[in-house]
Amino acid sequence: MSKVVQPGVGQDWAGSLPLFAHNVGGDLTQSYEIDDFRAKRLLFSRLDRPGAVHVYSANCRAGERLRVQMLIPSLPLGGGLAPAFAVAAQSLPYSADVHKLPFELPAGYSAVVAPPPGDLVAPRQDRLTGAHYYPGPVIDTRTLVSGRCYIVVWSPRNQMGKYALQVGHHWPLSSFYWLKTPLFWWRIRGWYGLSRTAAYVAGAGALAGLAVAWSLLKRRD
Repeated sequence: MSKVVQPGVGQDWAGSLPLFAHNVGGDLTQSYEIDDFRAKRLLFSRLDRPGAVHVYSANCRAGERLRVQMLIPSLPLGGGLAPAFAVAAQSLPYSADVHKLPFELPAGYSAVVAPPPGDLVAPRQDRLTGAHYYPGPVIDTRTLVSGRCYIVVWSPRNQMGKYALQVGHHWPLSSFYWLKTPLFWWRIRGWYGLSRTAAYVAGAGALAGLAVAWSLLKRRD
């Protein structure tokens, strides 16, 4: 059964693979392809013109869970956006929202559209990157048949700005994910426009430590 809820708390970003989506297509045929909607991901992108529509897609199996949450970024210089978003697929358990989409769906497809976010009172902070965001609405549903599933993002008021989505519910199984966390930190803070000075300080400290260790080893020789 489909459900759309307005959450009171945000989820930790740990375990979510960040994906910075550029040139996202605006319809089903030109959608931005993702491997699947099961693995936890953070999608970072921007509606760069009035009336822009972004569509993401993946192949889904019958009965597969589709979970998507809107994250409204709190940016240092502003520009964060709380757009509308929807999940569309063949024969979803709930289909009354099709008319709210910015385009018509093919026959047999249905959609669940998230309600607009409530009052944005106090932002949450990601513990790793220090980035702030407001937790937005969640769509949590399941497909009834196998086929292509879509996430549609648009602004009914033709607003522009950066947005983020948290997609999926399974943590990545690869240990390489955790080895890449410094890179994730760097890219997310850059997207947010936050300072990366800490990375330079840490790098300089590491180099200084290596230099001291090398010097001590040379003295022993």
